[in-house]
Amino acid sequence: MVFGCLPYGGYCYICSALQIPILTHTNINQRMKKITYSIIFLCCFGAGLNAQSTFASHSANYHESAPSLKRLASTPPAKPFYESEYDDYGGKIGVGVSIFNGFLVPVRYYANPKNVFEASVGLGGVVIYTTDNEPESIQTGFLLGGGYTFFNDRFLKEKKKRNKVRAHGLAIRASHLLGDFNSSFASLGWAMETFKENRRNNSFIFELGLQALFPNFVYEGQEFNKVRPGIYLRCHWNFFLK
Repeated sequence: MVFGCLPYGGYCYICSALQIPILTHTNINQRMKKITYSIIFLCCFGAGLNAQSTFASHSANYHESAPSLKRLASTPPAKPFYESEYDDYGGKIGVGVSIFNGFLVPVRYYANPKNVFEASVGLGGVVIYTTDNEPESIQTGFLLGGGYTFFNDRFLKEKKKRNKVRAHGLAIRASHLLGDFNSSFASLGWAMETFKENRRNNSFIFELGLQALFPNFVYEGQEFNKVRPGIYLRCHWNFFLK
């Protein structure tokens, strides 16, 4: 009779082959006791070796992978990707006045210094030209608009008189002219926001880009419904409420 493998903790420890002669009624109890004690001894011995080797392995791995306390103490915490040195300029909500691309009162919401959403209301208009490309009439109405601007990191621009904090970005806008001269506008342009150094409560935004006009009205019997490309210019004075 041969004893083989005894599983323990996912491992198998090979017990030595115990050659057992044919048992008689006189020695069967003694033989069985010896076999049982041998099995228990081998199991305990193997478990002890496994626990010792496992502890040594984990201890070595811990010492190899444990970082230096000095290195952790000297490493500053990582900042979110949108944070820069001048992110304390401005606030969450700003109200202002803009010209050249309509006379508007914009309200801006700064989700963070990089992502700005805007809604505006004011006066806008369209210029009607004759067949000789001469301006014939200027028609105005209420203008509703909205937009989104993505800015890069703010930086310090050194000037002779006074330094300025600036950020460059990309502005996307859409607006609609109400009234008899129903028209829609869509624009995409470069944007630059400027703060005066140490003046955090107001900013100036300058935009320049491409614009498309989508007219949909009739003037003196002539229908205007063709897309008109052009450029736009916008100057915006912004004041932060909080």
